[in-house]
Amino acid sequence: MKNLANYVSISRIVLSLCLLFTYPLSLEFCIIYVICAVSDIVDGFLAKKYGSTKIGSKLDSIADVVFFLSFLIVLWPLLNIGYFVLISILAIILIKIVSLSIGYIKFKQFVLIHTYLNKCIGFLLILLPLWVLIVKSTGIIVNIVNILCLIAIIAAIEELAIIIFSKKLDLDLKSIFSL
Repeated sequence: MKNLANYVSISRIVLSLCLLFTYPLSLEFCIIYVICAVSDIVDGFLAKKYGSTKIGSKLDSIADVVFFLSFLIVLWPLLNIGYFVLISILAIILIKIVSLSIGYIKFKQFVLIHTYLNKCIGFLLILLPLWVLIVKSTGIIVNIVNILCLIAIIAAIEELAIIIFSKKLDLDLKSIFSL
């Protein structure tokens, strides 16, 4: 039972990659998307109930990244992305690379921390396709995406600060204020 959460994470990775072969906001996209989103919640529940494995935490983080990138790639044409979002995404990627590098040097492993801000941005990103379906104004969608980018940058900076200032590794540290 302890590995059940790992299997859910692996299935989320596979299904997330399947998203790449769907049309944005089509029935197939929505079904796979909802299954991936629900599996993220189920994965967390199972990990808490039966205990998580060392690889399970990493699998969950990898699944989150693959899911995010997959649905972003599919939705990209609908989002009317501007330069601010492109620069934000590049900044987030750069901060994450620096975080992973420092975490690897400091703790001898790649580090992705499950902070409240990281969970918050994950939840808000899960809502993005719903917002695109409901909100018909391109201007409002652009503003929503800009706000999501700001939150994601703050979350990435917080994670980097935690990695830099932590004396010992805790992948489930809730915020910088928990140090």
